[in-house]
Amino acid sequence: MSTTNSGEFQERLFADKCRRMHTHLLGTRSLLRDIGEYNRTKWPVHYPLARLAHGGLKRSSSVLASDATMVDTPQALRRAQTTDEIPDSEARLLDGSDLSVLKLDLRLSYHAESDVMGSLEESSIARLLDERLAQCEGHIDKLLARIADKSSKILVTGDLNAGKSTLVNALVRRDILPRDQQPCTMLFCEVVDASLNAGVEEIHAVPSIAAYDRNDASTFVRVQSEDLEDVVMENDEHYQQLKIYTHERQSESEHGSLLHNGVVDVALIDSPGLNRDSLKTTQLFARQEEIDVVVFVVNAENHFTLSGQDFLLNAGNEKAHIFIVVNRFDAIRRRDRCERMVLDQIRDLSPLTYAERSDLVHFVSAHEQLAGGSAAFARMEHCLRSFTLEQRFKSKLAPAQRYASNVLHDVCFLAAENVGAATRRIQEINSVLRDNMPRYEALLEQRTDASQRAEHVLDAGCAEVRRHTAAHLATTQLHLQDAADKVAYGGLLALWTYAENVLLAIVRHVEHEVAECDRFACFTIQHARAELAELEAQRRSLGELSDSLHVGAESNDDLTSVTASQIASIGTISNALDTAQLELSDFIDLDLGRNWATLTSLSASLGLFASKSVAANAFSLLRLSSSVGTTTARRMVATAAVLIGAGSVFYIVSDMDATVRRKLAQRVALMLDNEGFVEHHAERLTTEASRAIRPFAWHLQHNFQRMVEAEEHKRADHLHRRRAAQDSQIYFDELRAKAQELSLAVRSITADL
Repeated sequence: MSTTNSGEFQERLFADKCRRMHTHLLGTRSLLRDIGEYNRTKWPVHYPLARLAHGGLKRSSSVLASDATMVDTPQALRRAQTTDEIPDSEARLLDGSDLSVLKLDLRLSYHAESDVMGSLEESSIARLLDERLAQCEGHIDKLLARIADKSSKILVTGDLNAGKSTLVNALVRRDILPRDQQPCTMLFCEVVDASLNAGVEEIHAVPSIAAYDRNDASTFVRVQSEDLEDVVMENDEHYQQLKIYTHERQSESEHGSLLHNGVVDVALIDSPGLNRDSLKTTQLFARQEEIDVVVFVVNAENHFTLSGQDFLLNAGNEKAHIFIVVNRFDAIRRRDRCERMVLDQIRDLSPLTYAERSDLVHFVSAHEQLAGGSAAFARMEHCLRSFTLEQRFKSKLAPAQRYASNVLHDVCFLAAENVGAATRRIQEINSVLRDNMPRYEALLEQRTDASQRAEHVLDAGCAEVRRHTAAHLATTQLHLQDAADKVAYGGLLALWTYAENVLLAIVRHVEHEVAECDRFACFTIQHARAELAELEAQRRSLGELSDSLHVGAESNDDLTSVTASQIASIGTISNALDTAQLELSDFIDLDLGRNWATLTSLSASLGLFASKSVAANAFSLLRLSSSVGTTTARRMVATAAVLIGAGSVFYIVSDMDATVRRKLAQRVALMLDNEGFVEHHAERLTTEASRAIRPFAWHLQHNFQRMVEAEEHKRADHLHRRRAAQDSQIYFDELRAKAQELSLAVRSITADL
């Protein structure tokens, strides 16, 4: 196969790998979006905590391992509850080996013991995780753009005054970027071949990288070469980047120059120092995500600073291989010792870089190269060109592969953790439901029993009031004359006044007896309320809702305050009694049943006596009539009749007070009977008793019902949470399977032909 055909085959093969990686990155991003949506709307993703007492959680050796190797035994996993349930002395952040990309940095300082995890609620951690997922999606978008971009970008970065600008000048073999003993680069300077600008060497100051278009003069400001140093060192206009189009001096190497290589377009980006200020450092951390190759420049005199170590650890999430240049190596006296110490640091910071240190780690002096050339620098340049152009899988696809693999590993880890958390949540809820079932059933029985007893108290109280009122007023109605017997009789001349006093006494007696029935009804109401209050006290002893439930406007203190005045008034005791007046018939007993019985007895006695006398003296009367004559005999009979009538009238007049009492009592009783007096008051007091007792019965029943509803609400909440946990268990189990399958596909893309 010819060299041309071989090159075309490799390009097609590389393009196919790019396409596959692009597809898998899209799948990974979709997975992250799905997790974020699920985390926000359905189930706060459980972020695992490790217990120092148990050594924390251990990371599995592979995301494709079985469940047994993915995480420790289920006992080592923490349940998905708030961190308040975890003692502060035991809760700590996960070790860095557990999560990489999705690890939440909650430290307050660089000390491992200083964290805020123990003070955060589950929802707060979920929000932080959601933000981290969004950041990962943004990073994947940048990876997609980098894979689609045919060019390669090389970021030259490092600490302040490490010689980054000098290195860039040495690579293009031109003194383009300003150099100084003091830190001088204040903004990003991108050096590209002038062929990308129609062969014209220009310097464009770019206010907005996103809006920059070299064909649109409104998106940049041209800078003269003599003004470049001032712009780079001061950046008063706050440009985001300088775009420097230049012709690279031809390399004496047989491999040609780095920028003008005839394979891909390459850009060298000089950056501000890491530890200049926090803003520049943050911008640099974000910018490296858009870069294919990172050339980290280390000052041989200082080695790796803390900011440099943080940068390499962050970049290591996607870039397993980092090109490291140890500059100013010529100033070191004991070079072997310096080399050994730097390599020891690299071994801890980037193991894969250390494994290929002969090609990726170089000890050079950029000043020597600019002064006249250096073999070490030439070899470094050759290795950089090879890494950027010939090993494009490592420089362009491997970072995307590594980042996707790390993300998918973290997804598998979180999925396994949440499956365990959901399982424990289900077990806990089932345990709570089982433990609460006896109480719930007992509460239902107590509600039924209390409701029945309350209804019984109400019905019994009303029935007792009705029975007593009906019996008492019926007896009162039958014995109205007893009340009149106590009225003094002043004789025949005061008969009318006497009759008025008798009527008034009867009315007052009726009122008194009705009031007595009212008092009995009040006593019955109080007794019934006391019974219901005792039932309420028993309910309160159950310990639920006792402080929040009250008897509406009344309280238990009102139980003893019920008086007859609280019984609803009917206006008067009887409408008939209000209009009752004395009548003539009240003085004359037309129904002479009782009077005529006496008279009849007397008349019968007199008649019997007279008949005997007449029979015995019949002949005497005949003889008398014969002697005195018929007229005289008639006069004697008339006189006797007058005497008998006068005696009868005298008798009636002498019994007039009894007649008045009897007649008025009979008439009032008849009036009360006609208007349904007894039934009316029995119904009235029964209704009032029901009105006074029923709110307490309803209150008791309502409180029990609220207790039952509260218990049922808790049960429904437990069931809802169990359903959510079951759905989450299924979701995260399927998520783990998807992540493992996608991870296999990502790992299947290799550098092999």
